[in-house]
Amino acid sequence: MAAPRPPRVVPGEASESDSEPELLVETAGEAPAAGLKVPGEASETEEEEEEEEEQQRPKTPPVLAEEPAAVWGGGPSLLQQRLREGTGRLRGAVGSALRQSYGSAARSLGGLEGALGRAQVTAAAAAHCLRLARRDLRAVADTIDIVTACRLLPDIRGQL
Repeated sequence: MAAPRPPRVVPGEASESDSEPELLVETAGEAPAAGLKVPGEASETEEEEEEEEEQQRPKTPPVLAEEPAAVWGGGPSLLQQRLREGTGRLRGAVGSALRQSYGSAARSLGGLEGALGRAQVTAAAAAHCLRLARRDLRAVADTIDIVTACRLLPDIRGQL
């Protein structure tokens, strides 16, 4: 009868708490496989899950937005042509929208400038009319002062 071998601890696995016994796996003289998954065990962190998913995904080289012409043996690819065309159309549309916006704003400012000019002319005319009216009122007030101060005229106050 063979002597019982002591159970081995799976590398990288630890108990969830101090009260939980260590997870042991019996192996028949073989070293435990690295990265061995034990059924029923969950990852301790989300990072471990993400690392496992990344390891299972096939490695693909990154795709560049614009490949050099030497790699493709000539001119740009169809995707690059379409991207350039789309970029050109987008630039044209943005430029057109800006031109329309600026043109509309310029027309509005021109209209406001004309209205402001007319308002200034009207205000100047009103100010001139007020100056004339004030001059005429001062002239009338001076005439009244002369008439009331004159002693040569008969006194009409007593006869009323």
